[in-house]
Amino acid sequence: MADHNERWVLNHLIEMCRDEELTLRFAAEHVTNPSVRTLFGDLASRRAEFAAQLVPHAQRLGGTDASEGTTRGALHRRWVAMKDVLLGHNEQTIIQDAESVERDTLSTFEQALEDLLPPTSRDLVEQQCAELRKSHDRVRALLMH
Repeated sequence: MADHNERWVLNHLIEMCRDEELTLRFAAEHVTNPSVRTLFGDLASRRAEFAAQLVPHAQRLGGTDASEGTTRGALHRRWVAMKDVLLGHNEQTIIQDAESVERDTLSTFEQALEDLLPPTSRDLVEQQCAELRKSHDRVRALLMH
């Protein structure tokens, strides 16, 4: 992301949050364990909040309008749904996909912190990144059970 401007970085973070929100909502709808379902639902809500918190920062730079995430994210969700239908429901696979998306989002936030960010946005992105680290650890822990 080093070759991008501040607006692009913030827009990309917003898109990643929206992609992850939708992926986690899909996962929450397709797992049977109530505590995992609740965790994914809570994390999805937080990603929606992350995006909403970032939008004003991007708009000050002439950035984003509301979008529903990226094409890549939509294709990923379709692929996960298709795998679920074709291969049969596999809760572990759904958790793995959720962990993968959580990891990708965390990586994007970490990269953004190495990039140009407006000072007014940096604190927010740092806070969100710290929360992402914790939530990624929680989702990764599900894979070990």
